[in-house]
Amino acid sequence: MKNISLLLSIAGLCLTNAFVPKASVGLGRMSSSSNHQEASTTTTAMRAMDVGMIQEMETARAAFVLCFAGALGTAAVGREVIPITLRELKKVNALKGQGRSLMSGEKLDLFGYPEAVYSDDIKAILNNNMTVYEIVSEYPIEGQLPGYLRFESLAQANAEVSQIAVRALFDSIAIGLNKNSVAPSVAAEKLELYKREGLDMMTSNSRLNKTIGVSALVILLGLLGAADYFAIFHLFHGWFPEWSGTASLPFSLLDFGAYSSLPSCFMNDIPPLPVASGAFPMN
Repeated sequence: MKNISLLLSIAGLCLTNAFVPKASVGLGRMSSSSNHQEASTTTTAMRAMDVGMIQEMETARAAFVLCFAGALGTAAVGREVIPITLRELKKVNALKGQGRSLMSGEKLDLFGYPEAVYSDDIKAILNNNMTVYEIVSEYPIEGQLPGYLRFESLAQANAEVSQIAVRALFDSIAIGLNKNSVAPSVAAEKLELYKREGLDMMTSNSRLNKTIGVSALVILLGLLGAADYFAIFHLFHGWFPEWSGTASLPFSLLDFGAYSSLPSCFMNDIPPLPVASGAFPMN
């Protein structure tokens, strides 16, 4: 991921170089002999390119602009989910040992928690004398949506109970990962359902909500990875078409030794199409 970010960061340089105007004829005398030799080498390489490669460069540069904008534009918003998810996982792990677990009753078959969740702990939370609306009113949280139940409010209302159990119960109410607030009507309905139907319903809801959240995260990461891949793919095919690793992307990105040849493979200007099949006009 670090290598992908580094390669995308140099993409702006390629775009800048692509629009640098050519030097005028009057400045030709200022070129050094090494620059003449490099230009000669580049011209030779350009003559060796066929029509298909030239057209591929043109298409790749146009596609790169769109993919690059997507990777750093809309996709950048999606990337914020990654640190948020990591932060929420740390918060859940930090709940370990907080509150007092009765460690009695059935051990619930839940996943994603640093310690076991027992049925008697969940029942203690369900038997809290306060209603959901009273909890929201009694334990307001700064920045919460007006009237919504926050996990922190439910935790404060059940401070003596295992906080992992509180988190597990809240997760069975809120759909998806990183959800810390839920409509009070939904929460009240789910809590009453668990009291009436038993904790099997709570376990089933918890698994479903976690599965939906993980699936959404995987799809999001796949889309972000695709945006990065296609931006890098078109970057190399548009500006480094003769680099040895271009044909074996993305695995060639791990070949760090091959990066040393990248500068010599950079091609700023797209060669003109040959006037005859397979040949460029000779001066």
